[in-house]
Amino acid sequence: MNILTKLLLWLIPVVLLAWLWFGPWYPSWEHLFCPQCHAEESEDGTAAGQEEDVLSMPLGFKWDDPTPYTTDAFAGFKKDILSKMNKDNLLEITGFYFEEEAKPAEGDNLGFARAAQLKGLFADGIAADRIQVRARVQDEYDGVRTKYFKGADFRWVEVEKKDEVVAVDTFPDRTIIRFPYNSSERIKNPQIEKYLKEVAARIKASGEQIRLTGHTDNKGEDAYNTELGRQRAEAIRKLLISNGVPDAQVAADSKGESQPEASNDTEAGMEQNRRVELRLIKKN
Repeated sequence: MNILTKLLLWLIPVVLLAWLWFGPWYPSWEHLFCPQCHAEESEDGTAAGQEEDVLSMPLGFKWDDPTPYTTDAFAGFKKDILSKMNKDNLLEITGFYFEEEAKPAEGDNLGFARAAQLKGLFADGIAADRIQVRARVQDEYDGVRTKYFKGADFRWVEVEKKDEVVAVDTFPDRTIIRFPYNSSERIKNPQIEKYLKEVAARIKASGEQIRLTGHTDNKGEDAYNTELGRQRAEAIRKLLISNGVPDAQVAADSKGESQPEASNDTEAGMEQNRRVELRLIKKN
């Protein structure tokens, strides 16, 4: 056996033993031996080299955060909204929120907090008493916790006369039906009858599902309001079934007072909160 062979036979076990001892500790020492392999984290927890989400719209929001984030395009976005103001209409700002978001220290939900901050951004273009803030819960979707999202909606509404009530209010993702105080009887209005008949005809043809959610103002105990909300949703459900919608295609539940759309500090706000929300779910 020559010297080279003896040397190799000696080195192999030495290298093996060194690796068995050193290997498990390597991750702890990696930043010393390979600084470029060790991605340092930034103060906000984003790994170095990882791209942060970029706001690509004039106005956006982040998860658990009421702060409105804007781009240079926001000035034009705001100008376009204010251009639709007439001598007496009101600007309704609706802040969106998700049930899974943390509740703010003050207020019912982040929807109100977002709308309130936006009201401040519009204060230089319209009197504060001509802005109404609203809140509306949204269904969570993929990516919303890590990316900017649309957190608000704007629309102009005409001032209602004292003897007028908007019985059916239609939005892109839902329709709202109003109810009188402490009642499970909907506001008597031909508009509601017409709308429910149209929905029934559509559902019978499309096979879509209907989800009804009853809501109340904050007067009364939680349990009472939850039951009152359920009765309101059930009343609309029975009307739809009487118009020919199959029982299996209509689901009714209640959120009671837990998801106000408007502030319960005013009579007008409580009136907005006494409602049933109707949402159409596409057939799978």
